[in-house]
Formats: sequence, structure tokens, C-alpha cells
Amino acid sequence: MVKTAMAVLVWWAALAAQAAPLRLPAGLAPVADGGAVTPVARGALIRYRGWLLAVDGAPSTERPDVLLSSASKSQAPRLQVGKRVRDLPVWSSFELVKGSTRLRITALPGADEAPALLLDFGASDYRIVIPSTAIARQDYGALAQRFPGADLALLPQDGRRVMLPLGGAEAQVFGAEQAVPFRFAKVKR
Repeated sequence: MVKTAMAVLVWWAALAAQAAPLRLPAGLAPVADGGAVTPVARGALIRYRGWLLAVDGAPSTERPDVLLSSASKSQAPRLQVGKRVRDLPVWSSFELVKGSTRLRITALPGADEAPALLLDFGASDYRIVIPSTAIARQDYGALAQRFPGADLALLPQDGRRVMLPLGGAEAQVFGAEQAVPFRFAKVKR
């Protein structure tokens, strides 16, 4: 009886630890509202309410809170927080909290075999989808239907990321064509 109770307690503690978000220390500087996506090399830097995320090896002068790597057909997307590295198979998610802002990163089925990442900032403040593979320009309109609630897509195309505000018009291309970051604000739902 005691062994069974201990086993149940250990099992419950393991589940609770998996469900609890990872808490990061908040910075001392005031947190600005809104965020920005900046093209860097083949990836992007995403800033939002004190967070800094580096996507696909984008170098940064500051230490990113989270490093994200897109999936390939043979490997799940990967995230790194400090020394903690984690693969995200399809339909799995990982939650983090920094200051008063929550970030949930979820791996979702992509247009082909490779999963896409969905970044949920705050209580549905802003959502960014990061597909792993290129999507034909004529299929851009279907992204909002495929990833309902996403506000912005960062699509790989021609060795860089194409930024597509969902529910909007044309894609804006990262790289030499866009020298300033794309700025965004909390979306009221």
C-alpha cells in the first residue's frame, strides 16, 4: 500500500512539473508595450514585452531568452532556454513566463510533413506562426485558415524569411528590402 501511494505521488509530481511553466527572471528595465520582428541572416529576432527570441540561428548582440530552430522532415522543431534543450513533436507545447508575460510555443502540423511553430504571447496578445518549409505565394491566403488566430507568419523563402501579416495584403520580405523591424501591438480579440 505504501509503495503504491509513493508511486502515485511520484507520478503526480512528475505530471505537475511538466504542466508548470518555466519561469525566467524578469529584466530590471521597464517593459515596453508591443513588439518587433527583425530580419537577421536566415532567421529573425522577435521582441515582445521583455522577451527576445532568436529564430533559426539569428545572431543577436543580447542573449536571447529562447532559441528556436525550425523542423525538418527528420527532426522536430527545437527550442533552447539557457542550457535546457527540448524537441517539440507535433501537438506538444512548452510554456514560459517572464515577468507578467506568458509565452506558449506549440508545434502544429505544417503544410507538409514538417511541423510549424505557433508562438502565443500573453493571454492571446499576439500570435506568430513559423512554418518550417516554403509555401507557394498562391497559398498564402490559406495560412489564416490553416492557423486560425495567428496574426503574423514568418515564412522561409529564397534563403530568408518572408513576413506575412495574416488577414492583410502583401508579404513583406526580410533582408535588404526591409531595413527596419516590423512593429506590432497587442491584438484585442
